[in-house]
Amino acid sequence: MGQTLDLEMTAGVARVTMHRGGNNAIAPDLLGELEECFGGLGSDPHCRVVILQSAYEKYFSVGADLSLMASIDRLAPDAEDRIIAQVVANARAFAAIESCPKPVIASLGGHALGGGCELALCCDYRLMVDDGRALIGQTEASLGLIPGGGATQRLVRLIGRARALPMLIEATRLGAPAAAAAGLVDLALRPEDFEARVQALAERLAGAATLAVGLIKEAVNKGSASGLEEGLRTEARNFARAALSQDAAVGLMSFLARQEPQFTGE
Repeated sequence: MGQTLDLEMTAGVARVTMHRGGNNAIAPDLLGELEECFGGLGSDPHCRVVILQSAYEKYFSVGADLSLMASIDRLAPDAEDRIIAQVVANARAFAAIESCPKPVIASLGGHALGGGCELALCCDYRLMVDDGRALIGQTEASLGLIPGGGATQRLVRLIGRARALPMLIEATRLGAPAAAAAGLVDLALRPEDFEARVQALAERLAGAATLAVGLIKEAVNKGSASGLEEGLRTEARNFARAALSQDAAVGLMSFLARQEPQFTGE
């Protein structure tokens, strides 16, 4: 598909595979391709679920490309403005993943650190290999930095302030069992089961009513960003859209006929 991503689609399951520089360090080229890719998948009627994964066994993503960080001219009069502009530009890629109307699974087969953890936080499901080696966490504070891809907001919303703040401050790295216990990942899976369980989840989600899934995600995201009142307004509007959809008619008729529904996403 591009210089840093491959895309493969089979039976409605899209696999987006990152392959940047051996460790998927976060940089504008990778984020730009992710933004474009997820924007396209969100509007593709053939795509029903997305798996975000790495081509590398040891790394999902190691976080920011530190060589780019080190090259910043800190004495330039516009240094702060340029950094803010880049962070804002990068945020579009994270938002494209989070707002994708299809369910998105992060397949964490290796380290997901810093910006790599932030990529995972934008996904709807996080499945992590429990191989005694792979770690996940926001490690920016150990470098004198803070997260710049949304973790100060998304991690707190996901696991709560009491757990998230110490993890952010102490740059905590968690193995899969501890990450699952904290609620940071959904499942910690043995290496021999990992790929099969990711695929099984993807296939199950591919059979879901994708229109309803997208409307649920939109309502949840609006409520998280704007508060209860706006979230409820979005829910009411989206309920009406779902109720009038072909998938709703199929679902109701299938329930009454005691059959498995065959949703089309319409």
